[in-house]
Amino acid sequence: MAASHIIRLGVMKGKNVILEALKHNKRTLQVERGASGNINATKSHLNYSLTGNDTPEQIARYAKVQMVEAGIDKPRINQVLGVEIVFSLPIDRHSQNTKPFFIDCYEWVKKTFDGELLSFDVHLDESAPHAHAVILPLIEGKMQGSNMIGNKGNLMRLINLFHTGVARHHGLSRSESNRLSETDKQTLSKLVLKRLETDVVMKSSVWPCFRDLIVKDPLPYAQMLSIKLDQAKGKSFVDHKRSKGKGSFIT
Repeated sequence: MAASHIIRLGVMKGKNVILEALKHNKRTLQVERGASGNINATKSHLNYSLTGNDTPEQIARYAKVQMVEAGIDKPRINQVLGVEIVFSLPIDRHSQNTKPFFIDCYEWVKKTFDGELLSFDVHLDESAPHAHAVILPLIEGKMQGSNMIGNKGNLMRLINLFHTGVARHHGLSRSESNRLSETDKQTLSKLVLKRLETDVVMKSSVWPCFRDLIVKDPLPYAQMLSIKLDQAKGKSFVDHKRSKGKGSFIT
């Protein structure tokens, strides 16, 4: 059976949120503070960007200039300043060439979303290959990040578009969480959240969004972390395996 993929979308709010996210995505935070225990620093040289080699400061400054030129020099406190999309593959895909998948993700973002794609960074220095796309939601002179993501119905539409347009062409299936009982979901979500207790993802500005998604649909995250649910004996049994690599799905 094909492994599930993960695509998650989140809004970015708060002063300097774009800069901090870019520092993390481009690994300059690890340079400043030392490599995180969730990142295999010896593999960080394998990371790459599909949007050039500008620094986080240069990109954040560019985004600020675009906003000022549109008359948005003092954003509201709760203003959505960016949209971040995360694409993640199963941990066993490290043994394969993942670049075609991420190139397709990159092209899908450009085709699907208005606004401007500020960065698209691929991380291969953690247990699951994944990528972060950061979009400036400046559309027709207005910041429209909330509208880009929309309600649950629009989120499902985007997920379906991604699956049919990209994921299925790379041998990836949809999540099969609907086959889990509520008890299994609760057990699995607790194990995933437990595994992430020391992960830097919990310090992210979009962590509350991801936490809620994990509780609602834990299976894709469990697959990324090699936490498996085995129901072959007719009852729930969770085989909590350690991942060979350091880290977890999203950083």
